[in-house]
Amino acid sequence: MILYMDELRKRVREQLKTAGIADERTETDVLLAAVLRVSRGEVQMRSLLGREVSEADALAVGKAASRRARREPLQHVTGRAPFIDMELAVGPGAFVPRPETESLVMAAVELLGGAESTPAKLTGVDVGSGTGAVALGVARLHGGITMTAIERSSAAWPWLRSNVESYGEGAVATFFGDAARAFAALPSASLDLVVSNPPYVPAANRPESREVWHHDPEAALYSGADGLDFIRRLATWSARALRPEGVLVIEHEDSQGAEIREIFANAGFSGAATARDLTGRDRITSAVRSASNEDDPGRPAIM
Repeated sequence: MILYMDELRKRVREQLKTAGIADERTETDVLLAAVLRVSRGEVQMRSLLGREVSEADALAVGKAASRRARREPLQHVTGRAPFIDMELAVGPGAFVPRPETESLVMAAVELLGGAESTPAKLTGVDVGSGTGAVALGVARLHGGITMTAIERSSAAWPWLRSNVESYGEGAVATFFGDAARAFAALPSASLDLVVSNPPYVPAANRPESREVWHHDPEAALYSGADGLDFIRRLATWSARALRPEGVLVIEHEDSQGAEIREIFANAGFSGAATARDLTGRDRITSAVRSASNEDDPGRPAIM
């Protein structure tokens, strides 16, 4: 039986629509393009021209569509996640980078100032890097900073390494292990930037999205009763590791801004401010390490 591209697209769309996928038309073309290793435009052109689909390709598309219909993240099915100017490798065990996290990258770059305004090479860390999206994004957009991507998950590590090899261009290093150990190894006042999309979901709050709570790693989501345990530790580590006027910037839930600003202030930061992400929600908070905090003997040690 001959199968044409237009008919295959219709089948996949109906399958995804029945499964409750909101934008089944776009996702169908993304899925087909990934499986067939062509562009979305080529998928649409083959459909318009009435091109045939081989039996092997139709079988591969059917398997991928079934995975997506079971609500496996589209990025896991395709193996790729678009982020800024990259197509990041992603799969089981790695937190899927969201488009709104691009706001975190842009905020970090803006707070640092352009590479032309900083003749000396800057240094920064991305804590809980996952796929490396944030570290890579900051390095590529700023152009004058060397980043280290810190990740402790052995499941996420292969995705991180692959993406750094593809997009790091010598500006991103990797560190495997706990963030506490990474910060303990850093000299005091040695960093210009600490950036993180940390775990910030309260332990009792399960995300509404089935794709999140079935597939995103719990360690990347939950952090104590109020969701702020890791952020408290991160503020303490960063206060020691950042140079005076160094920047700490993180992503969080839109209801947590005031509490996080207070955490930052208590850790010795100044100018704490919360900004909106691409969706218009208050989800990015930043602060600057106070110069008066330098060599403070009362500052908490690494935990």
